[in-house]
Amino acid sequence: MRAYGRRRMLALAAGLLAAATACSGSGEPSSSPVAAATAAAPTVPSVAPGVSLSEAANAFSEYVVTDDMLRVAGSRGFAGSRSFARDLNRDGRTDLVTAEFASTGDRPARYTWGTPTFLVPRLRPDEPLWFSVVVPRDNRTAVLTFAKGTDWRLSALALLLPGQRLPEVKLDTAGYAEVVGSEDKGVQISPRYIAPLHATIAERGPAGIAAGLIAAGPYTTETAAEIADNRTAAKKDGFTYDSIFSAADYPVYALRTIDGGALVQYSLLRTTSMNSVISVSPFLPVPPEGRWALTREQYRDNIKIFETQQYVATVPPASAATVIAYDGAITKGSGL
Repeated sequence: MRAYGRRRMLALAAGLLAAATACSGSGEPSSSPVAAATAAAPTVPSVAPGVSLSEAANAFSEYVVTDDMLRVAGSRGFAGSRSFARDLNRDGRTDLVTAEFASTGDRPARYTWGTPTFLVPRLRPDEPLWFSVVVPRDNRTAVLTFAKGTDWRLSALALLLPGQRLPEVKLDTAGYAEVVGSEDKGVQISPRYIAPLHATIAERGPAGIAAGLIAAGPYTTETAAEIADNRTAAKKDGFTYDSIFSAADYPVYALRTIDGGALVQYSLLRTTSMNSVISVSPFLPVPPEGRWALTREQYRDNIKIFETQQYVATVPPASAATVIAYDGAITKGSGL
């Protein structure tokens, strides 16, 4: 969507919501512990960055205002709100925001945003352009990454898990972050391999090839244990259960942390399937959170449920990567 299309969306939403109050939030860059380490930062290069701090702030502010307007518009019956909301997003966020609107009858929750901290990598103008934002959202810390094509769109979002903290990101003296390349060998796992390894440990647990590379915990070894338990229970009830993860074909974003490691944001796809194997097996139940995506609450022969999941992980120079943030949802389903 070109710039004029975004302006048209804003004007349309504003016209529909003249009496509505936009959600809180500031577009001004700020400092916080996640981006406070500049004392030993490298000298600022002479080349101007492809994305400036002020451009990032403006893009985030525009997203927050427009997204909120469209959420209110949906709750007031504006039929185009879902389609316009999709146009604010890209990559894995497109399916997730579509599911958010569809699963609530186009009445998605509104969010309250706090003061953002911008993590803007020093990129050349001819490189793919992106930036990240760390910001409170409804009493949780959210990590968002925006990427630019013809315009800025939200590419990834994950919420900090309980008990986890974001590491400090290395900044230069002008306040710009350092990108960690996809093949970087200075960290325990190069960014391009974090998603496949995460998928492996989520399926197979600590016995897989990712053992020692991805830390145990929710969304890794605990997910594998849950899959194994569900498979055993399903067999007793006369049907099969399986859940497979794969690395999504979406961008992976990585920034250098002050310890020499990386803060990596990436996506996984999960496909869960259940199949009847004997004629007397019971109907296959659809999980409550997936019923919006299917036409019935149970099926006789088979069910497939598809999820998009987005994560943030810390990858130290020489120890296991830890998943610290997550967001995801069922995005579609099928059954017979």
